[in-house]
Amino acid sequence: MPRYFFDLFFDRYVVLDPNGMLFDRKAGARGAAREMARHLAAVRPELRDGRGWIRVRDIKRNEVHRLAIDPEVRPDVPAQRRTVTLIAAE
Repeated sequence: MPRYFFDLFFDRYVVLDPNGMLFDRKAGARGAAREMARHLAAVRPELRDGRGWIRVRDIKRNEVHRLAIDPEVRPDVPAQRRTVTLIAAE
């Protein structure tokens, strides 16, 4: 069973996950990252608004997923691919 690591990034700081977690598939690791992001957004407001993110990497240190810490994390949408809706004032 593959091991995935969940690293926390905030400004210039990086907290590397030393132990990781075992998952059958990458989808399980992505789901765990979503739950971590929601939890961190609730308990650590300074990590919100694109200032903090979670990197999921495999045992070979390859990044397999990246997720912004946001209370409204949408499933399987990488942070860098979110869309912005512009509203024009009349």
